[in-house]
Amino acid sequence: MEEIFSYDVMPYPSKFFLQTHPDRLATLATLFGMNPARVETCRVLELGCGNGSNLISHAFNLPSAQFVGVDLAENHITDAKRSAEELNLSNTEFYQMDVMEMSAEKFGKFDYVIAHGLFSWVPDFVREKTLALYREFLNEAGVGYISYNAFPGAHHRQMVQKMMRFHARHLDEPVEKVGKSISFLAFLSENATEKEIFTPILKSELKRHFEHDAADIFHDDLSDLNVAFYFHEFAELLKQNNLQYLAEAELHAMGTQSLSSEARSMIESLDDVIEREQYLDFLRGRIFRQTLFCREEIELKRNPEPAVMNKFLLSSSIRPLSAKPELSSQKVEKFVGMKGISIEIDHPLTKAALVHLGEIWGRAISFGELLKKADEMLEKQDLPAEKWDEQFYITSAILLQICRGTGLLELHLFQPGAATEASEKPKINELARWQLPQANNVLTLLNLDVKIEDEISRHLLEICDGTRNREQILEEMREFIEQSEDIEGKETLLKDLNDWLSESLTQLTKLGMFEG
Repeated sequence: MEEIFSYDVMPYPSKFFLQTHPDRLATLATLFGMNPARVETCRVLELGCGNGSNLISHAFNLPSAQFVGVDLAENHITDAKRSAEELNLSNTEFYQMDVMEMSAEKFGKFDYVIAHGLFSWVPDFVREKTLALYREFLNEAGVGYISYNAFPGAHHRQMVQKMMRFHARHLDEPVEKVGKSISFLAFLSENATEKEIFTPILKSELKRHFEHDAADIFHDDLSDLNVAFYFHEFAELLKQNNLQYLAEAELHAMGTQSLSSEARSMIESLDDVIEREQYLDFLRGRIFRQTLFCREEIELKRNPEPAVMNKFLLSSSIRPLSAKPELSSQKVEKFVGMKGISIEIDHPLTKAALVHLGEIWGRAISFGELLKKADEMLEKQDLPAEKWDEQFYITSAILLQICRGTGLLELHLFQPGAATEASEKPKINELARWQLPQANNVLTLLNLDVKIEDEISRHLLEICDGTRNREQILEEMREFIEQSEDIEGKETLLKDLNDWLSESLTQLTKLGMFEG
C-alpha cells in the first residue's frame, strides 16, 4: 500500500469528471431500460475521492442529493472537508479510510458508486474488495462506474512507462522524478533508431505528457502499480461479483463511427455485447475505459427504441455549416460540432431540430418541446403538415443514432437553472470562483465544462465578481492588457476590446456562467 500513501507526499490535482455525474449515470441507465434513482435526490459514493473536487462539483447543484467520499490520503480528506466548508455544502461527507475497512453496515446503500483513477493503480486484493463493495453498496437499481487502463492500447503505453520508471528509479522526490523521466522520454523520442513504429509511440507519449501536471505523471505513469485489462477480462470480474456490463460513460464510445464499412459490418454481426465491445477495442486500440455496470439480475434493453427519446432532455453545440440552411426541402445540409465532427442530414424536421439545439446551446430542451419548436420553424417556411407522427418517429430515430454514434448530441435527465442574462454587475457562480485559482477548467451553472484558454479570459472571470459594472470591467481589462508583456496582437485586441467583452459576456451567459 506504499504507493497509495504517496498522495500524502504529492497530492493529486483538483479535477472534476462530468462522466461520473449522477445525471450521466442515470441517463445511460434509463436509455438501456433501467429505472435509476432520481438525480435530484440520489445518494452517491466515490471511492478514492482525492481532494473531493469531483464530488463537490456534483454536489454544488444537487443540494437535495447526498455525496460521500472516501480516500486513504489524510491531506486529501482534509482539503475536501475544508473545500466543502468554504462552499457551505451540507450534502457532502468525507472520510479518511482504507476501502478494505468499508461495509454497507457502516455506510448504507447508494444509488451511484464511482471510482475514477483507482482500479488500475491498487493491488489485486484491493481490486477484489472494490468490486465486492459495489455489489454490497449498490441499491437494486444502482449504477456503478469504474475507469481503468485497457488493452490492447495500454501495451505501448506500459512499455514507455516502464522505461521512464527505470531511468528515474533511484529518485524519490516527486518533481525531480517526473522531470528526470520526461527528459529521458524526450531524449528517446529524438534518438531512438527504429523510426517506423517505436519512435512514433515515443513522440505520442511525450506529447501526451506535455498536457499533464507533474502529479498526474507521478501517480499515473510512474506508479509501480499500473494494471490494464482486456475488456472481456473486466467483464468476467463483474460477473464473478454478480454484476453486469451496462454501457460506457461516453455513449459514443460504444458506436461504430470512424470504422470502415467492413469493420462496421463485422461489429454489427455480433449479438453478444461483451464480444462486440472487445472487438471494438481491438479495432480502435483502446487505451482507457470508463465502464458502467449494474446488478446482474436487471434485465437491460440493449437496443433502445426511438420512443425512448421522449424521456430525455437534449443539448448540443452543433451548427449548420451554411449561414442559411434550407430546412423545408430534402436538400442535404452539413452540421458541425465543436470538435470538428460533422454529419449530413436531409430530413426537414431533423434539420430544424438541430438548428434549434445549436441556437439554444448550452441549455437543454425536452425532446417533445424540441419537436414542437422544429415543427414551428417548418410551418414558418410553409412546409405542408402531413404525416407528422411518422416524421416525429423518423427524427427520434435519427437523433438517437447521432447520440449513440457521434457524441454531437447529449442526453440528460436533469439540468439546473442559470441566469439568462448577465446583470449590470456580472458575477460568475460560486463554484467557478472556487475552482478558478486552482484549475484550468471551471463549471457553469448548466454543468458545462469551460476550459480557460488564456490569461486574458482568466482575468475576465476573476473580475466578474459582482462588484464591477461593465464599464469598470472594460477599463480593468484594458489596463490588464496594456500592462501584460506576453500578449500577442495587443494593439488589435485593445482596438476591438469593447466588442470582445460584449461577445465574451454573451457567450458566458449562454453557457450559464453567471448567477442571477
